[in-house]
Amino acid sequence: MSSNEAVSLHVMAIVGEQSTMELMNSVFTGAGDDLVLATDLAEGLARAAAEVPEVVFIDVSLGNGAGLALVHHLRAVSPEVSVFALAHESSTELGSQVTALGGEGVLMHPLTGDELLMAVSAVRRRRAEQRELIRLERQAAEVRQGAELAVQIADAADAKDRSSAGQAVVNVFTQATRATTAMVYVPAGEGSTQLMRVAERGDVGQAPSFCAEMELHNHARANGLEVIPLALKSKMSGLVVLEGTESTGEQLAPLLRMLAAQSAMMLSLVHEREHSDSGAMKDPRSSAYTFAYFVDVAGREIDKSRRHKRRFALATLVLEGERDSDIEQAATDVADKVLKIVRDTDVLARVDQGEFYLLLPETGGAGGHALRRRVTRQTGSAEDRRAAPPGPELTMGVATFPHDGSDLSRLLRVAKHRADASRASVVRRLALDRQSLEEVVDMLLWHDADPGGDEPLLEAPRSIELPVMDFMTVAVAAVGEAIRGGETHIIVTERPGMSVGTAVRASLGREPEGFRAVDVSRVPGCADIDALCLIAEHGAYVIVGRLDRDVVRAVHACDPLLADLMIQRLGEAAGKRLID
Repeated sequence: MSSNEAVSLHVMAIVGEQSTMELMNSVFTGAGDDLVLATDLAEGLARAAAEVPEVVFIDVSLGNGAGLALVHHLRAVSPEVSVFALAHESSTELGSQVTALGGEGVLMHPLTGDELLMAVSAVRRRRAEQRELIRLERQAAEVRQGAELAVQIADAADAKDRSSAGQAVVNVFTQATRATTAMVYVPAGEGSTQLMRVAERGDVGQAPSFCAEMELHNHARANGLEVIPLALKSKMSGLVVLEGTESTGEQLAPLLRMLAAQSAMMLSLVHEREHSDSGAMKDPRSSAYTFAYFVDVAGREIDKSRRHKRRFALATLVLEGERDSDIEQAATDVADKVLKIVRDTDVLARVDQGEFYLLLPETGGAGGHALRRRVTRQTGSAEDRRAAPPGPELTMGVATFPHDGSDLSRLLRVAKHRADASRASVVRRLALDRQSLEEVVDMLLWHDADPGGDEPLLEAPRSIELPVMDFMTVAVAAVGEAIRGGETHIIVTERPGMSVGTAVRASLGREPEGFRAVDVSRVPGCADIDALCLIAEHGAYVIVGRLDRDVVRAVHACDPLLADLMIQRLGEAAGKRLID
């Protein structure tokens, strides 16, 4: 800052004469200063306390000489303020006392513009020097901070993978901007247009873990987030997404550009090492693979399945609990158990502390659901969970290619939704896994199974009441739709006379592989139960009710957990194993 004129001041004038007000306004507004005018002492003191001026001109003759006392009060309110007295010849003695009270000086009426500007020139010079000193100190602090943060980025170049490196970038940007939430996204693989979230801090809310770049920008705009590219020239190494920053404006822009460029270079180096070290990078916390490796394998599987018109399944496994240490231990146990169940060609990857993705090549929906049942059994039965102390809870969702989507981000979203739906399943909410067949059916019929909310789950049970023939028609239609999708397991109840079993058997004309009929009519409390359970390529479906003369009161749902439970209870009642 090279000149006094470059500094504008916050000036207050407490005067009573109109001509003096006009002169003050002309001089200080013309000089680019901020001027506040007060016409009496009370107003002047109140505004000085609220607005903290740098310079005050006060007519000491106001209030029969009370203006002199205001000089002392102003200094008490703002010790840094510079006070000038304005005096007439009749109040010269009052004006001379201003300096004794800490004032800068006295200006005699009639005033001139040059006198006013000369009076504040020393104040302007001091303010310029103070502001320049503050600017230099801030600049030095930014240089020191930039150097410290640059060292952190450089140290992260030794990270094992982009997840660890991304966490260092998150730490650096939260320190620089004081952001409450920060996320780092990087390209999923060589030439990939998809981004994956590899690190975060704070509450990420509904931020996608895997998405296209445009989808991420749309999410950021909708939620007021700031996106900072990590790029060197035209090569992008990732994106930083920030929320709740104290400042990312022009003041921080040079620092953030420097950090972004260094982060881009560091992430690029780590990626190159990831790519060259080993084709199958392992997560250091478990025996699962890393997300980056999973994305590469999944991309190849999608290409192969498209070319050869094959199917594959993808599952998400989510652990939720209150303590990170419990989740960490449970995640290790889940990974070990899942790897003992799956084939060598299946790929289990750890995405987050309590989240895994599982790729099942050449596996359809029915196979994916079979695996889900095996994983559920291996990770603890209902009795085991009740006997053990409360701990992280595992939920699993399955999606299939191409039925549920033809790109990885869509498949992951569907699988994640189904895992969330399983967490909210009526089986869990009503503790149906503790009930007998008779009790399960009655609880479904007489309790509100739908959790409600703004967006009720599509998988939640819905109550229906239909004439017997219409009930049979619904069941037969569901079977026909399931069979058109491919491999299907059909479990029905059958008893003497008309039942779901006889209706479905008649519609099929034969008993396909996967068809099972059971008679539970002799089981106490189950004589009037009719049920159909389907495990199909596109999902699971169950419809179950009680016959009341010519009407069936029932519920139906696309809930895999409920379908599994009904199949288990029907098999137990009939003394048969209905499905693996």
